[in-house]
Amino acid sequence: MQGNGGIASWTKKFLKTFPDSEYVIHSVNIAPAKDFSLYKGLDRFFYGFKAYLDSKRDLKVALKAYPSAKIMHTTTSAGGGVFRDNAAVKLCHKHGLKCVMHCRFGSIKELYESDSLLGRKFRENIELFDQTWVLDRRSLEFLQTQKKIAQKIHLTPNSIIVPPECDFAPKTYDTVCFVGNVLPTKGIVELVTAAKDLSGSIRLTIAGPASQSMLETLKGVAGEAWGRFITYKGKLPNDEAVALVKESDIVALPTYYPGEAFPISIIEAMSRGKLVLSCPRAAIPDMLTDLDGNRCGILVEPESSIAIKEGLMWALEHKEECDRMCAKAYEKVKTSYDTTVVYELYRSLFKKLTDGTV
Repeated sequence: MQGNGGIASWTKKFLKTFPDSEYVIHSVNIAPAKDFSLYKGLDRFFYGFKAYLDSKRDLKVALKAYPSAKIMHTTTSAGGGVFRDNAAVKLCHKHGLKCVMHCRFGSIKELYESDSLLGRKFRENIELFDQTWVLDRRSLEFLQTQKKIAQKIHLTPNSIIVPPECDFAPKTYDTVCFVGNVLPTKGIVELVTAAKDLSGSIRLTIAGPASQSMLETLKGVAGEAWGRFITYKGKLPNDEAVALVKESDIVALPTYYPGEAFPISIIEAMSRGKLVLSCPRAAIPDMLTDLDGNRCGILVEPESSIAIKEGLMWALEHKEECDRMCAKAYEKVKTSYDTTVVYELYRSLFKKLTDGTV
């Protein structure tokens, strides 16, 4: 429940908006309090093991405090969390709870097939949990080929509150924004390179938290374009980030982040009639496929500034087709990713777990 990553943002929204007269949620924060990337070697093992013990203790306290609980719903990004998940499902089963493992990462197939300790524990967890929720169709279809667990696997996308109306006025597709964590694996260096190479044909605005070293790298890549047609706004409050998206024609997220799953920024952009440029990671191809099975966004090769440049040039040269794609993208997000639709799916899966008693 801490940080600004996908799990934290989903959790905060879920705790605030899902409960109603039928559902009460008691939150137990079993995520490590410290950023494990700060630790190496034995320190990483020590603090990881301490976090594991703390999570077991806190969960035991919660089970005593809320004896009427019927479901344990945990989010996971895998990694060392597979050991926490394993302990949690065993403990909750002893108390008669049904258990949901909500997988919020995109490399599920790779982890499941891995012969590493993490891979073996992840496979054990899927067999133990009563339901496993995944964000993308690739993971769903792969896990459903495993006969022992096929009936436990469910597709549950992320959601947003979709505006009831959208402005579909023709666009010029020369204003581009990037909104998110400014990290190399989000494709930001390649995006800046592409914007520089387009020599002012587009204007790129970057918003999100960035380290000083990352900014220096981007400035070096952009050269004289920095501050002219490539600008950095820093980390913006949510309302200002939304305003930036509204002012832009294209939202670019050329991510190749290994754990990428279901970027909320993409469906936020779709819901506001913006063209999305991204890479075929995890759920992103699903998101950018319209209800007729056609593409409603631009997918480019990961780690390629040339592919990004070509994608942006295509948009500049095919404005009317891009306008149609934006309309189809809004239709897709309203039909498939609106919070009311997704929460109804959650409720149906909870009821399935408890024979309709929850």
